[in-house]
Amino acid sequence: IFSSPEKVWQALLRLIESGELWTNSLVTISEALAGFLLGTTIGAVLGLALWYSRLVAQISRPYITALSAVPIFALSPIIISWFGIEITSKIMLAFLSTVCMALVQSYMGAMSVEKRYLKLMQVVGAKRSQTFRPVVVPSSLIWVLNAMKINIGLALMGAFIGEFISSEQGLGCMIVKASALYDMATVFVGIFALIVISLVFTFIIEKLENRLMVWKKL
Repeated sequence: IFSSPEKVWQALLRLIESGELWTNSLVTISEALAGFLLGTTIGAVLGLALWYSRLVAQISRPYITALSAVPIFALSPIIISWFGIEITSKIMLAFLSTVCMALVQSYMGAMSVEKRYLKLMQVVGAKRSQTFRPVVVPSSLIWVLNAMKINIGLALMGAFIGEFISSEQGLGCMIVKASALYDMATVFVGIFALIVISLVFTFIIEKLENRLMVWKKL
């Protein structure tokens, strides 16, 4: 029931040799990555767009809060019923897991722009649209990058929940099958694989952050 390091190591070697670990990991990565890119991009664009109108932002706030408060696990049966058990439903769950975080973070970043920069743009006669690109977007970038770091785990969670409920491939499916057989060694291998994927994604985003935020070091 509790397994052991030796059995986990043997399960890891067995899954690598059979190719099962690579196949399931690639499925989960593709689902999570697609949902992550969609959710982060659309959420960031919508969040930054809300900066243009305080009225629209105030009207949208309760709906965004309500959507954020709903556990993704509660939505998963509906999403799977709509989109089936194929990869699309897992992408949608990963998308819904990430879009609200990106939206809120990017909006908070847009609203936290230093007032002196906005006043300077007003002094030179810049319109709101002319202020957006050179001032609001760069100032919000660090908020968007922070949202991306958080969304890595959320995207994996959304994809995993979809696989956990109904799927034929993926780490979630592998873990469900193994747990039903009380194969805890395989379950631990699946968990470790999810951790490694998350760490790799985080490393990539941190490298991206270092490139994009190089101006803050000047």
